[in-house]
Amino acid sequence: MTTVEMIKVYINHLCTQIGVTPESVYSEEFKSWSFSKGASSIEVFFTSYETSSKTIRTFIRCFSAIYPIPPEAQKQLDLYRVAMESNIHYMGVKIGTIPNKAFLYAVAERDIEGMDYDEFVTLISDLGYWAERLSGELRAKLGTPQTNLN
Repeated sequence: MTTVEMIKVYINHLCTQIGVTPESVYSEEFKSWSFSKGASSIEVFFTSYETSSKTIRTFIRCFSAIYPIPPEAQKQLDLYRVAMESNIHYMGVKIGTIPNKAFLYAVAERDIEGMDYDEFVTLISDLGYWAERLSGELRAKLGTPQTNLN
């Protein structure tokens, strides 16, 4: 059985591999870790829920901002149309928004049950790759956004 504590060991190991301390990438406020992969910033956190059979499932979730949501209604519609069209083509990553945040995100998630270190690293690496690719595709189709992703 894979536990949250085991995944935290994976996070610590990844931090050691990339030359940062776990404390330097952890946000107590958001209960998340932030990593960089190329131009992408990836937020990693846990989400748990109770199933209908009263067991708890825990997922590791990774988000990366890929494009700011424009304030103009027509530009939003264009962005959402392109995002939904893109969503159908890419496996292992989805595109979504977070309430009260003005960005479109690439999202990857996985139940932690059975996850090993290589799968953990692959999840983060793949999201970094797809975030950069999707951001580039959105920019190519919709133009450079008026605000920075930072």
